[in-house]
Amino acid sequence: MDLSLPQWIALGSGAIVSWFIFNWLSTPSPKKFSVDAPEAANPKWTGKVLENPSIRSASDPSNIVCYDPSTGFLLGSVPNPSEKQIQELYTKTAAAQVKWAKTTFDQRRAVLRSLLAFVVENQETICQVDCRDTGKTMIDASLGEVITTCAKLRWTIDHGESVLADDYRSPGLMMMYKHSKVVYQPLGVVSALVSWNYPFHNAIGPIISALMSGNGIIVKCSEYVAWSSAYYEKVIKACLSANGVDPDLVQLITGFADVGEKVIQSGVNHITFIGSPAVGKLVQHNAADYLVPCVLELGGKDCAILLKDVDLVSTIPVLMRGVFQNCGQNCIGIERILVASEIYDKVVDEMKERVSKLRQGSILADGEGVDCGAMTMGTQFAMLESLVQEAVNRGARLLCGGKRYNHPKHKHGQYFEPTLLADVTPDMEIANTEVFGPIMVLMKHNGPEDAVRITNLCPFGLGSSVFSADKALAEKMCLQLRVGMANVNDFAVNYLCQGLPFGGVGISGYGRFAGAEGLRGLCVPKSVTVDRIPGVKTSIPPPLDYPIKNPNKSWNFVKGLNNMLYNPEIGAKVNAVIELVKASL
Repeated sequence: MDLSLPQWIALGSGAIVSWFIFNWLSTPSPKKFSVDAPEAANPKWTGKVLENPSIRSASDPSNIVCYDPSTGFLLGSVPNPSEKQIQELYTKTAAAQVKWAKTTFDQRRAVLRSLLAFVVENQETICQVDCRDTGKTMIDASLGEVITTCAKLRWTIDHGESVLADDYRSPGLMMMYKHSKVVYQPLGVVSALVSWNYPFHNAIGPIISALMSGNGIIVKCSEYVAWSSAYYEKVIKACLSANGVDPDLVQLITGFADVGEKVIQSGVNHITFIGSPAVGKLVQHNAADYLVPCVLELGGKDCAILLKDVDLVSTIPVLMRGVFQNCGQNCIGIERILVASEIYDKVVDEMKERVSKLRQGSILADGEGVDCGAMTMGTQFAMLESLVQEAVNRGARLLCGGKRYNHPKHKHGQYFEPTLLADVTPDMEIANTEVFGPIMVLMKHNGPEDAVRITNLCPFGLGSSVFSADKALAEKMCLQLRVGMANVNDFAVNYLCQGLPFGGVGISGYGRFAGAEGLRGLCVPKSVTVDRIPGVKTSIPPPLDYPIKNPNKSWNFVKGLNNMLYNPEIGAKVNAVIELVKASL
């Protein structure tokens, strides 16, 4: 067929469009469901203002006090579950998982498609619930909760089956007559103990992987987001019910630290923990008593390295988002910026102008004019101020912020000023401690080798980035960084690439979730062999059959077998065959 280039392009484009249309038409429509939004998610809602808000009440320590950290509005209370209640939930989940493990991948995808459709159609409500409970802005909620969850759902729907399909491996020369494969079977009931910074995604993410891999799951949500977690649990249970699945397959439990301990002890088969190194060590110790495997994601001190040839016009906005997204409450946020000495002063001046203009408030109550929301935890201000002051005392320059912000309208909100620290050195506490707050730290380096050296001094090793016009050099530097994830000319995007594993090294933890590694990590990788050729199977040669009749002949037989199969010399292989024949006579 003699076609011109434009005709070939038109033909190829038509084929691609046709494939997408066919794929869309052949995909079953997801089951729809609805969940009523809580009244307090409405931006017009107001509540009683707590003067000194705290999640613990001295008069009622068994309940979790829920409040809006941006305004101090009381949202209600949630009871801390007892050990008996946790064990009962585990029993229900275990029973539901037995049935779920027998489902097909099509049935599992159907549930995930329903969930994806709900998230897209109800993204505003999901974000409003999140903003009310954590104090973040709608944009921060969309970027951290909705986009990430949709990306994980889409990847799992599209690739989960192929990742978990039987994985055939080479049987090797000696076992060439066998099929050898790995079968990925569900562990049973798995658990996730997750942090508060993104309550929707942190809870739903592990659920997506658990459901696709045939597991049931218990998610222990942070006590700081008990109110929103109750709504998110209704969402996932409604999704399961709409698809004819026992809603007890998934449990969301909110409680104080003792609840996490009881979940670990309940009988779960795997633990994913997201939190701090200190608490991660406690989780690991507790799990060790029950030999429960763990994946620990323990935060980071991610560094962005700027080389002297960097495009500052495109890089500065990325760094601003990387530092101040969700008020810096991100495990893979940018907590250190290493700038080439040649462009250092220019970057400092640009950042000072931008950071000084950031506006704080409650996006639900104020509507507009808010760049940064509140701090979800109201107990970290003294620590943040101490880190800033220690750096200043040792020579750093405080150019913006550095302390609590008393909002003129929301007097009982939890705010910390957007902060800019320049001239920070690697030996300062703030260069080695995860801040988890709206603090930009600027440091200077004297070239690529110096930048890598400084970055690797920090005990954390989750993610980092290198910005340069020389992509080959930037990638080379990424491979030299002691981290689990790295980006060239970007930050944190490896998490939107859900086919990639997520995790770190050093005190950032171990193990991986997301990607094929994360999905398979929730399974028993069972090794299976099956005879390949009809009538051909393993038989014990007479020289090796018990009881051994002639030890010398038996030894010569196994020695000859090893030489025949594995000796690289042709002559040795020929002699080995002769030895085998002699030993068999």
